[in-house]
Amino acid sequence: MNSVSSVDWSLVRTRFPVVQRHVYLNHAGVSPLGTHVTGAMRAALHRLECDGAADYRSFVRRIEEVREALGRLVGAAARDIAFLKNTTQGLIIAAESIPWQAGDNCVITDLEFPANVYPWLHLKRRDIETRIVPAVEGRIIVDDLVAAMDRRTRALAISWVEFSTGFRNNLEILGQLCAERGIFFVVDAIQGLGALQMKVAQCGIDFLAADGHKFLLGPEGCGLLYCTDSPKADLRPTNVGWGSVVNPDDYLTYDLTLKDDASRFEEGSLNVVGIHGLGASVEYFLQLGPPAIEERVLGLSDLLVEKLQAAGALITSSRATEERSPIVCFNLASVPPDEVQRRLRAAGIVCAVRGGAVRLSLHMYNNEDDFDRVIHALSTIAD
Repeated sequence: MNSVSSVDWSLVRTRFPVVQRHVYLNHAGVSPLGTHVTGAMRAALHRLECDGAADYRSFVRRIEEVREALGRLVGAAARDIAFLKNTTQGLIIAAESIPWQAGDNCVITDLEFPANVYPWLHLKRRDIETRIVPAVEGRIIVDDLVAAMDRRTRALAISWVEFSTGFRNNLEILGQLCAERGIFFVVDAIQGLGALQMKVAQCGIDFLAADGHKFLLGPEGCGLLYCTDSPKADLRPTNVGWGSVVNPDDYLTYDLTLKDDASRFEEGSLNVVGIHGLGASVEYFLQLGPPAIEERVLGLSDLLVEKLQAAGALITSSRATEERSPIVCFNLASVPPDEVQRRLRAAGIVCAVRGGAVRLSLHMYNNEDDFDRVIHALSTIAD
C-alpha cells in the first residue's frame, strides 16, 4: 500500500486538465473529470458507436469488475453493491425499504443536504415521525442524537461529512450506537467517499449511498448503494423491475423471486458509460491507496487552514482531528461571503457559499500553489 510520501502527487495532478484553467476547490459540488475517466467513457462510447450491443457481454463483465472495485473501496463484498443514478435514489431505497410500523420514527439532523431529508419527511404518509436534531455551532453532538431516540426509533440517517460545514461525523461511534439499539444506520457518504477511507463493516453501516460526481471524481448520474447482507431479508423494496429478479434474462418466465444481493435494487438497465467512467476513477484510487489519499487531503486541508488563518480569515469548520475533512469553510470580517466568492471566481478560483460561509473543498491533486492563489486573491479583497 502506498504512503503519502511515495506517491508523486505532481504526476497525479497531470491527469486533471482543469488545473490549466482554474484553481478548483468545489469538489463538494461537482468535480472535474480526470483524463483516465473521460478516456474510459470515450472508449465505451466509441464501442457503442461502432458496434452497438454486438459484444454486450463485455460490458456486463465490466459492470461486475467495477462492482467489485467499489466493494474494495468501501470494504464490502461485491454482492452488497448496487449501482445508482444518484445519492437521492439510494436514500429513497433505504427509507422506503425499512420495515416500518405506524408510530415508528427516524432521526436526522438539521445539517443534512435535502437529499437526506425529504425521503424521511415523505414517510409521514405512513405515520412515521422524522425527528430533526439541531447542530451546535456546526457540529453534531452524539448525546443529542441519543436524546432524540426511543424504543420506536428505527433509523438514523446522517451524512459522513456535512456539506455546509465540513463536519465529519464519527461513523464508528454512531454505528455502535445503532447496533446496540437495533436501529438501521443509513449514511449519505457523497461528501467523503473517495477522499477518506471507508470500512462499512467497521462502522456498522446498513445502507451507504453516494453519487460519483463529488469526491469520487467520477461522472454525474452514476453512483453506488451499499446494503449489508444481514438486513436484506427484512427489507421491502418498493421499486421492483426486471433487473430485480433472480433470472432477469429469462424474459418470458415471470418469476417475482428477488435476487438475494444488493442488485435487487437495480430495477432495470444501468448507466453503462457512466459505470466505465466511475470504474476508472475508483480503480485509480485503489492503485494510489485510500490511506495515502486520506493523508494527502487532510494534510492539504490543514495547510489551507493555516494559510487562511494567517491571512485573517475566520475558520468556521471544526478542525478537531476526528472532525476535520477536505471541506474548509471560512469568512472574512466585514465582507459578505457571496462577495468573497464572486471575487475569488473572478480570480479563477472555483468555490461555493454554503451555510453563510465560503466553502473550499479540495482533493488530492490540489497543491500549495493553488492555496497561495487563494490567499493572494483574498488579500486584494481586503485591500
